[in-house]
Amino acid sequence: MKTKKSQESRKLLESVRDKYNQTDELDRREEEAEYGLGEHEEVFIEKFSIDSRLLDIGCASGRLCLALAKLGYSVTGIDVAEKQIEQAQRIAETENVNLTFLHYEPPTLPFPDASFAAAFMENVYCYIPHRTGRIAFLAEVARVLNPNGQLFLSNTVLDGIIDSYEPTYDENYDRFAPNYETLEKGDNFWLEEDPIYVHYFFADDLKAELEESPFRVLSSSVEDEKVRCVLRRG
Repeated sequence: MKTKKSQESRKLLESVRDKYNQTDELDRREEEAEYGLGEHEEVFIEKFSIDSRLLDIGCASGRLCLALAKLGYSVTGIDVAEKQIEQAQRIAETENVNLTFLHYEPPTLPFPDASFAAAFMENVYCYIPHRTGRIAFLAEVARVLNPNGQLFLSNTVLDGIIDSYEPTYDENYDRFAPNYETLEKGDNFWLEEDPIYVHYFFADDLKAELEESPFRVLSSSVEDEKVRCVLRRG
């Protein structure tokens, strides 16, 4: 039997999927597909040999996957938004780049144990409902990584913007929150006509969650309201 939390988690996640299936998001991600690797991604990937298998969780239209594949890596991209996956496949075919893109439904990942040397999860963690759900998903990511596999995780944080969660609970939150019974501190909704779930973090709260996962934090930094962490399995 599905619990109230699991039912609401599904509903919250569907709001995120619907957002990233919208035309404006598809157009934005198609433009991003041409950007290539960022500085922090380049530093992370240097430690892995070209024959390494890599996973991009929340790949959208494939910006990171395309850049890594052009360097010679074997890359798989996954996303909950099926239209993003369809667009990523079209872009890869147009550029004649060999990539695997899969639409998936959390909380499980469609791969055997120890399938990848490393994974990326950028601006994705905040869309996973509930603290226990996020930590459980990290355990699933750890499962599909090799022993000592690494995860590059980045996420926007509130540090440098506000001092507490209270200012985030605005009229938009008051409008949609009564529809849910299992929301937690930091849960919120984008200011849109339809509610789009997001969990806001301060850096310390994010790091505390990561420390409860099967990963060990090797390094972390906060820059431009974003946390970037390198995590190692086990």
